[in-house]
Amino acid sequence: MLDPTCPPQSRGTPALSRNAMNANLETALGRLTDLSRRDFYNPYTRFDWPAEVDRDAWWMDPPFLTSHGTEQHWGIADAIRLSHAETINFFSLHVHGIRELMGAVAVRIHTPRFRPASEYLHHFIGEENDHMWFFAEFCNRYWDGVYPAAAPSPLASSATDGPWTDFVVFSRILIFEELFDYYNARLGGSTLIPPIIAELHAVHHHDENRHVAFGKRLVESLYAEAMSAGGEAEHDDVANYIKTYIRHSVASMYNPRCYAYAGVDNPLAMRRRLLADPVRAEVHTEIMRRLDRFYRRLGLYEGGWDE
Repeated sequence: MLDPTCPPQSRGTPALSRNAMNANLETALGRLTDLSRRDFYNPYTRFDWPAEVDRDAWWMDPPFLTSHGTEQHWGIADAIRLSHAETINFFSLHVHGIRELMGAVAVRIHTPRFRPASEYLHHFIGEENDHMWFFAEFCNRYWDGVYPAAAPSPLASSATDGPWTDFVVFSRILIFEELFDYYNARLGGSTLIPPIIAELHAVHHHDENRHVAFGKRLVESLYAEAMSAGGEAEHDDVANYIKTYIRHSVASMYNPRCYAYAGVDNPLAMRRRLLADPVRAEVHTEIMRRLDRFYRRLGLYEGGWDE
């Protein structure tokens, strides 16, 4: 594994050799497969769904709302309504994101290239399917269903069809998981929100620990492979794509539908204002700090994703 005390690598220089990265990946696959077997649960019987969820309660702790720290001030009722809508947006983003990542993984499982990882990938797909179900189940039980997916972005396709293709695909998955696990890890222990919401966050965080660990080991290996396969010429383009994809993923948390539900007359203007707020930029940097450090140590880029 990468030494957490090592300084950032120069651009394009892997922190470990390709052989070392592959050895780390092989070790991680065995350990994570064992953990997935040990921690298996049936999502359809795992949760005790209440008849209703209190609409007078916070569904998300105020520090995690997209307006937190800005000059946008809400009455308590509107702030609570925003917490409801942003929880539904959060769960909906999981549903749409999981559906996309499952497809990307499914087309690779049991191919010669991914044969060593295929057993774990079965667990990965199964667990992500469980997550998609229970987040959608909450939205269907206690709301008007899952929020619609945003219009397809040009970023939805890989940046290249060359040696970086798999690196980009699994980086997108890793970015998605790191972003949302930041919230899962913290809201899973909340005593302010209804227990069923905290439980969904906590269960998802428990599984995502394995998925993030796998993702980092795989992305490391794919990075070294791409560099050794003549990918240096496209390196800067790929690095810029990854930075842009991180920005796009963070911005997905700011859904105008949520501001409209909280009573804002011009929700698109609200979204633009919040995304441009320097306080929110600091929050975004903190949310993605761990992932940013990973890519810098890998050698993908210097500086930061938001520079």
